[in-house]
Amino acid sequence: MDKSAIMQIQETANIPELLKQLETAKFPVAVFPKDFYVESLEQFMPERNQFRGWMKTANIDEFIRYNEKYAQPGNECFIDASKMTGRTIFDLGTKENPGHCYHKASLALKATAAFNALTAINEERCGQKQLAEWIEDYAVFLEVFAVDGSKIEIPIASAAVRNMNFEARAGRESSVDDFSQRQSEYESIAVRTKDELPMPAVFKFKCEPYLGLPERVFEMRMSTIGNETLILRIKNLEQHQEEMGVQFMDILTGKFKEEEIDVATFIGSFSE
Repeated sequence: MDKSAIMQIQETANIPELLKQLETAKFPVAVFPKDFYVESLEQFMPERNQFRGWMKTANIDEFIRYNEKYAQPGNECFIDASKMTGRTIFDLGTKENPGHCYHKASLALKATAAFNALTAINEERCGQKQLAEWIEDYAVFLEVFAVDGSKIEIPIASAAVRNMNFEARAGRESSVDDFSQRQSEYESIAVRTKDELPMPAVFKFKCEPYLGLPERVFEMRMSTIGNETLILRIKNLEQHQEEMGVQFMDILTGKFKEEEIDVATFIGSFSE
């Protein structure tokens, strides 16, 4: 008796047990003669065996509406405040009866065009013309202030940036005493504006950072690096990001409660 005959006898001996197990299967399946592998016949049925799909949106209200429509026992939502995302798994199930995690909905807040423009210019090295044009383009979101705190109108602030003078000065310092001698060279740059225009120092940018989040004011300081290079830097950007994450989390959980949607929420992410 060769090897193939022995294998066939072993497979045949397992047929009664295999058919017994198939009788208890909840889904239509069939046994094929070759190697007795099991294949689902779902593709030939008029309906699926269970709901599957992944809904994705950047709109908080649509995410809530979808959760309300498909809520079922055992669904759970995972909120990642650092990434401004939320994901609900409707068929996660329980420890005793785990689901397949086939049906999901995810929310990823989209940054607004104004906020993207703000973060793009943050700590960017700009020439006078580039920064002046940026001020003019986003004037509706901006307030500009001088060093003394007085407000500068946008056209004047733009003109002041365009007409800045960078004056470089070089010199040498020398210090001699009984026991040591020190010499150093230095170069300083003084920045002034023509026609006695007020010097812009602080920029306040007010915008809705993400769709669905409230407006927020970002304060920026203007500084110079080298000759004719200007930089705007957002103050306390990391703190803003933390606060926006908390706002996102509070809004999402608040809407679940407001709509009386029975879904467990967790802070973090989940990988199945």
